[in-house]
Amino acid sequence: MLDLLNRRITFGGEVIPAYLASVPNKVKPVRKMTVQPIPGTNREVVEMEDAWECYDQPYSFFVGDGSEDSVYDQLNNVSAVLYKEGWQTLVDDYEPNYYRLAYFQGPFDIENKKTRVGTFTVSFRCRAENFLNSGSTEVTVASGSTISNPTKFNSKPLIKITGSGSGTLTVAGVTMSFTGITDYLYIDCDTMNVYRLSSENKDNLMTGEFPVLKPGSNTISFTGGITSCKIVPKWFTI
Repeated sequence: MLDLLNRRITFGGEVIPAYLASVPNKVKPVRKMTVQPIPGTNREVVEMEDAWECYDQPYSFFVGDGSEDSVYDQLNNVSAVLYKEGWQTLVDDYEPNYYRLAYFQGPFDIENKKTRVGTFTVSFRCRAENFLNSGSTEVTVASGSTISNPTKFNSKPLIKITGSGSGTLTVAGVTMSFTGITDYLYIDCDTMNVYRLSSENKDNLMTGEFPVLKPGSNTISFTGGITSCKIVPKWFTI
């Protein structure tokens, strides 16, 4: 019990103000694939995608210190943390070197124990990736240098290029061409968007495919008006 009392779940940068009632189950996502049975045989044709379905991650909590007023106050504090807008970071003390992206829709039902202790289960809707904290740091890369993916999965980085005019950027053998660069551009390989500011779409300045960082070594190079490149690699496991 002492171990559970010392454990915390953080959602959207805030600690959920409740105690864990049990060690959480670890849920793994379902891989996206198409399965086609072959008539008259014992076989199936399986087409696997490089993608996974979102999943539900439950946690069981309790609040209360023997005071009836305290229970209701604590539950209101829990609600204030949970009901955030959109996708948020979810950090589990049992895996402190990782984070997930999740949202909470609700509801959660509270079972009162003589109005002194409240127990409840919260279920977060999570993306499949278990992101490494080390992959959240922006890295400056020189042209011709390499960046090493420590996982077994292709990551979809956020790239920032700086420069002017036209140029090319090659990441792990995939080349993108750019025109009309004025100072900098962001290339989000997850959402497949190019932008300068979050509201300033610049997709029309790029041609080519969005790259991934493959397991192992990935070479980065750039030419023309591109003078620097920074990458947030977003390493993850499943």
